[in-house]
Amino acid sequence: MTKNPTNKGKMSKVIAVFSIVLCLGLCISFAELFSSLITVGGFNAIKSNEIKQASFSLYAISLYQTDTKAKAQDLAEIVQRKNGAGFIWQIDTAFNVLASCYENLADAQKVQENLKASNTSSEIITLDFQEISIKAEVSEQEKNALTGGITSYKNMYKKLYDLSVSIDTNLYTEIEAKVLLSDIISEFSKIQANFETLFNPKLTSSLLELKLSLKNVSNILDSLSNFSSNEIPYTSQVKNSYFQILDEYFNLSKTL
Repeated sequence: MTKNPTNKGKMSKVIAVFSIVLCLGLCISFAELFSSLITVGGFNAIKSNEIKQASFSLYAISLYQTDTKAKAQDLAEIVQRKNGAGFIWQIDTAFNVLASCYENLADAQKVQENLKASNTSSEIITLDFQEISIKAEVSEQEKNALTGGITSYKNMYKKLYDLSVSIDTNLYTEIEAKVLLSDIISEFSKIQANFETLFNPKLTSSLLELKLSLKNVSNILDSLSNFSSNEIPYTSQVKNSYFQILDEYFNLSKTL
């Protein structure tokens, strides 16, 4: 039997058209899938990043300085009963009993002048905090979580400082301050949870140190939330807590 060349040509055209449609369909499907992955965050480009908290300095009011920790602890109780932090900060062999801390030197000097007017001697101590830097192969989402963790120390200091000022100036009562503190704790808890969710499966030694340190900060904030005393004003404990957090950062910067 003789084959019809016309039918053969038509069949070839149909197959060619079908192939083109199939290819276009596959291309569109892959494009939509890729777009979806990017949109929902299922695909994150991994990049080499260096996440930092820049070095910074704060200015603390020291009311006492002694060469023994036991003596400093006795003096710390006196400072706390007078609305001061009563936090002991060791520099070399000297134990400084700190009352408060400021970002601007001018603010510390103003407080020092007020103390002098009330016949209270003091010294301004400069607290220098080293840069913390972690290099890691991370996605953009992980970079944001790591940045949030590293920078949370200074941010928590600022928030607790503002809270202490609000109490000292009678802007808020202790009850109102504790309500605001709950918001601060909630914000920090989200930072901590985000970090742990993303990095618990792949903790390096540096990330583990950061995780443990963030847990310590969480405990400091929880202790402040539950603090109650008839002898020590709440504002004193707020100030003491921000020094604890700064001390936590100081120790972490020495470790990493």
